[in-house]
Amino acid sequence: MSVNKRFSLILTLVAAVVTGTCAGALLNSPEPSFWVQLRYGASVSDGEYLFDSVADIVPGASDSGAFKAAGALIQGTVVDIEPGIAYASDDGESGSPVVAYDSADAAMRYASLVVRVDKVLAGRLGQGYTDGTVRIRVEQPATTTLAELKESIGTAGTGLMFVHNLAERQQLLGRPVTDPVQLAYAQSVHTPIGEGLFVEESAGSPVTAPLMDGQRAAQLLGYTYVSEDSEAEPSPTPTCDDLDPCYTPTSKPSATATSVPVGGTEPASTVPPSLTALRSTLVAAACAEGTAADPSSC
Repeated sequence: MSVNKRFSLILTLVAAVVTGTCAGALLNSPEPSFWVQLRYGASVSDGEYLFDSVADIVPGASDSGAFKAAGALIQGTVVDIEPGIAYASDDGESGSPVVAYDSADAAMRYASLVVRVDKVLAGRLGQGYTDGTVRIRVEQPATTTLAELKESIGTAGTGLMFVHNLAERQQLLGRPVTDPVQLAYAQSVHTPIGEGLFVEESAGSPVTAPLMDGQRAAQLLGYTYVSEDSEAEPSPTPTCDDLDPCYTPTSKPSATATSVPVGGTEPASTVPPSLTALRSTLVAAACAEGTAADPSSC
């Protein structure tokens, strides 16, 4: 074999190895999580806590004065995401004009999660519950396209979801929707209550609370929150002396700044509960309120 032929053969083998390696890397790269994309850049509630426990969200729970319980608790599977409604400013519910969903003038977009309702566990679903599905409004981040979210919908999973028909919710809160366009939309969708979507992305994995702040979710679900930052670099233990004494609380913390874990005890694990365990807890709470959809489950 000539030198030129040998060199050509070597180049061909190298090219095949490189191509195979790149193809393998592409095939093995994890699909971007649906919830990671949905949360990235979207507004996250970090204001005053209006409820102290997930039991406070269960249909039938007493009003706290500042918070009203959900209309329904469902177990459902996210199967699609669709365009919802778009507003010309980021205060959409304060009278901002509605614009086309794909308009360049849209400052805020609410997409609709299409959820197959596997079971209504407590309360009742309102208008917009048709053909065994509901549409749950979620804010679409400006950094993520609807097409990108659709591509990853297979990673969204199954979950327990506290929801309320948007039109009925606004009526209950004394803020009825009167604009015909917005009323038609509000009647067709449910809204997540207390950001209460607790999702199991893959069978047997712990639940995530994709719409909640991580620390808040841990407080409510009864586990210890460990952020990526705290794992990488633990906070130093403060030193205390007469000149710089450590702060010691002298009274009970405000109920708006703390919460009661699901089990009623101090969190002892860094692992969230399973969907099955959380479902048992929430159904028991619904039984106590007399709103469980299946009395035999009590």
